[in-house]
Amino acid sequence: MALNLINTLDDFIGKNEVKENIKVYINSCKQDHRSFEHCLIYGLPGTGKTTLAKIIANEFQTKLRIVQGSTIQKPIDVINILLSIEEKEILFIDEIHAVNIKCLELFYSAMEENSLDLNIGKDFNSRLTRIKLPNFTIIGATTIYGKLPQPLVDRFGIIINFNEYSENEIRKIIEFYAYKLCVLLDNEEIDLICLASKGIPRIAYKLIRRIYDFRLDNSKIKIQEILKKIGYIYNEFDINDYLYLKALSQNDDDTLGIKTITQIIGIDELTITLKIEPYLLRKKYIVKTNKGRRITYDGKMLLENIKKCI
Repeated sequence: MALNLINTLDDFIGKNEVKENIKVYINSCKQDHRSFEHCLIYGLPGTGKTTLAKIIANEFQTKLRIVQGSTIQKPIDVINILLSIEEKEILFIDEIHAVNIKCLELFYSAMEENSLDLNIGKDFNSRLTRIKLPNFTIIGATTIYGKLPQPLVDRFGIIINFNEYSENEIRKIIEFYAYKLCVLLDNEEIDLICLASKGIPRIAYKLIRRIYDFRLDNSKIKIQEILKKIGYIYNEFDINDYLYLKALSQNDDDTLGIKTITQIIGIDELTITLKIEPYLLRKKYIVKTNKGRRITYDGKMLLENIKKCI
């Protein structure tokens, strides 16, 4: 979700059970005058993990520091972060699975005992020094939950899963963004945007932004035309979906490995596994087997419909 438009839990649309739980946790912490408990949020990209972290920081009126996991690769990176932590600050580590595993271990004592354990000196002259840290909160976000070591996961008191949103939730999100950006939409247009969003709020927001741009240039342009201009070929499916399904359909051996697919369509493995495959799997257009990916009968029928629109 768009960070600049959603700042409170009341603004956050959908995931009502998660919101209600978060409200309970926040109220409990406020009554006890303690920091929010360490929290892990995992799920698909664009489902609101960063937005929720910002909202939690807003609720406590505290500083939110955002760090990319890929930038934490050496012990000194962790030390610099933890030694600069302020009281009640929230440290948001995006894509926490990308943190070097040796660096993750340095967070353990910080999360459990609010302290940083360091070995000072070398060999026989080394000694363990414990540095007390302020009360603070780590909120970790990941799209690959399975890559996290269990000792790290165990130190998160709150674990939240953000999967795709329901059609009704996405409709409300589209209406919210359209209202905020003064984009007039009828029910049919909302249906088309809802379909193209694939259950992901970030996609919905991007679509509304592009519709705003095109309608500012031409107020009479149709949603279908805008979607085609920005890459949607058939309903919610774009050129990447088409290339992926086409590669699978042309394979005589019935299945293809992920590395072979990346070479055929020229799209990196991470984009395929995180952005292309999840929706196709949920809709049962493809299946994963021990030998690789395989297109289903429904997937072949979809591919034929896409071809007619090219």
